[in-house]
Amino acid sequence: MLKTRVLTALVLIPLVLGAVYAGGLVFFALVMFALLLAGAEFFQMARSAGYATLPYAGSAAIALIITEVYLSAEWFRLLVTTLIISTFISGILQHNREGWLVGWAITFAGVLYIGGLGAYFILVRQLPDGMLWTILALVTAWVTDAGAYLVGTRWGQHKFFPRISPKKTWEGALGGAVAAPLTLLALGVLLHLPLLHCLSLGLLIGLAAIVGDLAESLLKRQIGVKDSSNLLPGHGGMLDRLDSLLFTAVVTYYYVMWVLQ
Repeated sequence: MLKTRVLTALVLIPLVLGAVYAGGLVFFALVMFALLLAGAEFFQMARSAGYATLPYAGSAAIALIITEVYLSAEWFRLLVTTLIISTFISGILQHNREGWLVGWAITFAGVLYIGGLGAYFILVRQLPDGMLWTILALVTAWVTDAGAYLVGTRWGQHKFFPRISPKKTWEGALGGAVAAPLTLLALGVLLHLPLLHCLSLGLLIGLAAIVGDLAESLLKRQIGVKDSSNLLPGHGGMLDRLDSLLFTAVVTYYYVMWVLQ
């Protein structure tokens, strides 16, 4: 399993970093592609659990949110609003079909979770020195995940939220939380970050990555599946790879905007 995870990562990481470096439409296209895949996995998981989600409407809403942020075009919100209203009209025409409201609510919860948080990838890349900030956020989250996995599998003994994710341990979480600020200390020099900011932002990113991972584990536990899909060998699905990054992007953006600006 570890060998498969590493091989998959060796293929994906250069692709992602290359898109971050290119920026513009290339990075936008990668983010859009990844989030739409994650959204499709989310809607399919919910449908497999018996919830009547609206995958086409949900995917369209995710795409509109990402496009709005990329273009800074507020009028796209009108399109999202129109989409929400049209789904209600669809529900009316279905004559109060049983379970419609639950499916609608889960659909747009997925839109907020994946599209709303995923849009912060675009916002981070658009910051001054956005390429470096994006690389810093991604690499730190990846190292956090790797640290938690390696320490947890080697020394993990004490369960960490076992009702949500039975295999995670406190030792693994600590390994990830320690790995994050150490990574910031190594990468912070690229952005001339003082020691205090390296440690504080590193700790925040580490915690965000852990919480993001637990958040998706909670979703899967509620639905009753192990992985969002089998798309990425050794890693599960796209949503499994994005879970910690979604929260990391938010933390990075607001730390730069509120603390460093």
